[in-house]
Amino acid sequence: RFGEQSLNWLEAALMPRAVQASTSGVRGGSVAMGNGASFSALQSLTGVIACSKVSSFERVLFRATRGNCIVRTEPVRTYQAGAPSSDDSFSSFELESGALPWYDDSGLQQTEAQNCFIVLFAGREIGTKLNKVCEAFGANRYAYPEDADEQQSAVSGCVERLRELRAVLASTEQQRCEMLREVSTSLTAWEVKVRREKAIFHVLNLLNYDTSHKLFIAEAWTPAGHVADVKQALDAARLRANAQIPSFLETKTDAGAHAGDHSGADGGDAVPPTSFVVNKFTAVFQSIVEAYGIAQYREVNPAVFTVVTFPFLFAVMFGDVGHGAIMALFALWLIARERELQQRARRGQLNEFIGTCFHGRYIIVLMGLFSIFTGVIYNEAFSFPMTLFGPTRWLGLSESQPVPANPYPAGFDPVWKHSANGLVFFNSYKMKLSIVLGVAQMTLGVCLSSVNATFFREPLDLWYGFVPQLLFLLSIFGYLVFLIVVKWCTDWNAPECLSSASIAVARNCDPPDLKAILINMFMSPFGEIPRKLQLYPGQAAVQPVLLITALVCIPWMLLPKPLILRARHARSKAGYKRLELHETRVSETGGRGDAASHHDDERVAANFDFSDVMVHQMIHTIEFVLGAVSNTASYLRLWALSLAHAELSDVFLEKLLKMSWRTG
Repeated sequence: RFGEQSLNWLEAALMPRAVQASTSGVRGGSVAMGNGASFSALQSLTGVIACSKVSSFERVLFRATRGNCIVRTEPVRTYQAGAPSSDDSFSSFELESGALPWYDDSGLQQTEAQNCFIVLFAGREIGTKLNKVCEAFGANRYAYPEDADEQQSAVSGCVERLRELRAVLASTEQQRCEMLREVSTSLTAWEVKVRREKAIFHVLNLLNYDTSHKLFIAEAWTPAGHVADVKQALDAARLRANAQIPSFLETKTDAGAHAGDHSGADGGDAVPPTSFVVNKFTAVFQSIVEAYGIAQYREVNPAVFTVVTFPFLFAVMFGDVGHGAIMALFALWLIARERELQQRARRGQLNEFIGTCFHGRYIIVLMGLFSIFTGVIYNEAFSFPMTLFGPTRWLGLSESQPVPANPYPAGFDPVWKHSANGLVFFNSYKMKLSIVLGVAQMTLGVCLSSVNATFFREPLDLWYGFVPQLLFLLSIFGYLVFLIVVKWCTDWNAPECLSSASIAVARNCDPPDLKAILINMFMSPFGEIPRKLQLYPGQAAVQPVLLITALVCIPWMLLPKPLILRARHARSKAGYKRLELHETRVSETGGRGDAASHHDDERVAANFDFSDVMVHQMIHTIEFVLGAVSNTASYLRLWALSLAHAELSDVFLEKLLKMSWRTG
């Protein structure tokens, strides 16, 4: 039997990478034992296999050879620096520090634990079978020398090669670090140069190349005021490039893009791009507008109105003198350090929050100033009521029915802040105010469409777009604003209403619910209006007319424009047909026909599709009708956020600051 003592030197020798050789396979000859004995009839097969495959590997070997082999396995051990081997023959070797990784024949590092094995067998056929089994299990085979001196020499050679490889790797890594350190100083310049090259080739790809004259031809739009700058840039580029042939610039006016004609300068379908002149103040407002859409060439720029409407609507939601002052001071600090912060932003030294605030510094200062204005209207500063114009103007506050003596000079009376019904009062006011502001802004947008239609000389857009849209919006939501104003202007606490209950009933001194008035307007337009819903004289005659007007505006927006375009197309098409028949007769009589009419007919027919026009108009109509309703409801967020801001400020003041102050 192959005893344990006779395998000691094998276990010590079968270390990772220490027993590798340049060849692999089956070694023939005798096997030397520890006591000098040998078995010349036996052959051995050595190698390494994964630990998870050892049991299956042994079973397959036993079945393949029918038990005519001896298999011994041992886990691969790793040596640390200065750790002596279990065998005296290897005690003189000191491996490098750290565990030695295991690599397979392909050079890939193995993370799974490995076992070394030795198989003793006799016969060539059994050796062939064992080789096939090793290949099937992915075992790495290595030649194993017989003589002890050869074994020691192999180990010494492996260790020396490992040391040389580590030295090579260390020197290579050092050289790489030095090279990268040198490259890092030039990396920014290289990056700029590469980006310039990419930009140049990107622009060259947009040019047309004239092969006959070997010229690059660029066709581009530029603002009329920047033509001189383009010429100057071309001259500067020629001087820098030392070009012998100058660049020629030929300008064309946008004759095809004048009012009433959306075609390009070349008479085609190209529309000139939109270019708005902005500065550091208006740039942020222009970016907000362009986030939703860009106006077409020569259309009205809504960013001009956004300069006022955007910060004002923000101030309606967050009106407070103290909070607005903090925002305005912070924005003014950013503006005062504009040059310094701009240089830091170019170098990427600003964090995300400061960078965002610096980009919108001018809109923040406007929001702060408008918040101070609305805070004066709300009469609040850090949620405290202000008494800038003296104390309250109400008389008899200790009685059950206080009476206002005179209106407060500016804003709300400070007594509303601490009154029992103050929340109900602010709630009603801010809700109605949000509706008024929303309808006013939507009406402004519709009126801007009339300016565009007038400028481009589009009567269809004016009479079948702007007019029905304005009538529809004012018939419903404009009427709601009218009801709000009438309700505000009515004195529901008149002396005659408070003196007698019968007079109050006769005059209808109870303010009606505006939501109920609108619901009754749609549900019962021709019926009698209940007395509790009557707000002004003649209400029963006005509401049906407004409702009928709103209903008529829907088909007014939907049908006339597509039908008129279809009739125009039919007339133009019929005219081309008659001209074609006339030219055909001339050709039959020997004259020369002109095929231009036929091509124009095809072009007109190809550019007009009644179904597409009808679907587009239908979508536009549905979008406007539903948008009028949804946008009006969306403006209620002004009321909601204003109420939430006021209540959260009160909670912060009462529950955090005052309570902490009282409890010490």
